[in-house]
Amino acid sequence: MRALVYDTAFRARASHKQAWGFGLIAAASGIWLWLACQVLLPYSVEHGRNDRECASRVFYESTRESYAEAEGTSCAMERDWADLLAVLLFSLPLAVVGTVLYTSGATDNRLSRHVAEVNRLTQFPGSS
Repeated sequence: MRALVYDTAFRARASHKQAWGFGLIAAASGIWLWLACQVLLPYSVEHGRNDRECASRVFYESTRESYAEAEGTSCAMERDWADLLAVLLFSLPLAVVGTVLYTSGATDNRLSRHVAEVNRLTQFPGSS
């Protein structure tokens, strides 16, 4: 009976670990989607009394000029690469820890089921 209680608690901890891992992976994925929108989609910037339309950081028209020269410094300052890179670097530990937790929890669950099945087959050798 104590083995069943321990196995149930072990599986609950493994499921909890797996859920935390999934949550961290989802958070990192959300950050990556937000960054993709920041880099790929056009945007507007308040420039004095007018709104100025800015092309995306990736798909701006000119190939010979830098983004700041082609779109203007107000557009370049609004979506600076350094800020976007800092957010990306913040998301990497979330993704790594989430992957480790999810994998560890899934492995613990699978091993618990495997041991339970081996014990069941050992108790009743005639049934397979």
